[in-house]
Amino acid sequence: MMTREEIAAIDRECEEQHISQQDYLESHGIAKHQYYRWKRRYREEDEQSLVPAGFVPMMPGAAPAQSVPAQRTKGKQQKSQDQESFLTVEIRTSCGSAMRIQGNMTAAHLREIISASNV
Repeated sequence: MMTREEIAAIDRECEEQHISQQDYLESHGIAKHQYYRWKRRYREEDEQSLVPAGFVPMMPGAAPAQSVPAQRTKGKQQKSQDQESFLTVEIRTSCGSAMRIQGNMTAAHLREIISASNV
């Protein structure tokens, strides 16, 4: 089993060193099928946990609402966790203050923002 952190570390190192994932896996003795299986599994989990656009109320200490998994369409690839999209995230507190974050974000970035706002 490979953890999310191990997958992310491999991806980050490949990007930093400008080498392919296959070259990295071969040089470190990691089975390609194992790496790609776990990467796909985590990506699919992330795709299913994305919240649809719109207002999502969050109570302190509560887990974010789960979304309905996206429909798969023939011939079209869904966006992967690693692909960035331009998003606008607005967080409002119960006392009325607000913070807006805009920019290119991945699903991992969005998860971090949501988990930090629940503290």
